[in-house]
Amino acid sequence: MRNCVSEKEEKATKLVFKPKDDFKFLAAYEAYSKGFEKASDEQQKHLNELIQKLYDDKIDYPQYYSNVNQFISGSDEGKSYRRARIEGQRKQEYQKSERKRGRNERYRG
Repeated sequence: MRNCVSEKEEKATKLVFKPKDDFKFLAAYEAYSKGFEKASDEQQKHLNELIQKLYDDKIDYPQYYSNVNQFISGSDEGKSYRRARIEGQRKQEYQKSERKRGRNERYRG
């Protein structure tokens, strides 16, 4: 795919991938895009290698983000990419609370 141009003369270009129906990859690609815009030419080549390895499943997401965060550290004012804990409740607890709420609505009105 590469021409017969030496590595020093070649300018890094942003990689584009076939659409993947994977939300995690789309988020990783967005992080790549933010870092790519602000990076130097050598850093852009490194970012291209990282996103290509992630696309080919040669590295995992935590390893990818640990490498990419150094390029996007100032872009989101200290935000880092970590899992958010989602609070939920069991199905029985939800149904019980909904029955109670329904009874309260019927008798208050």
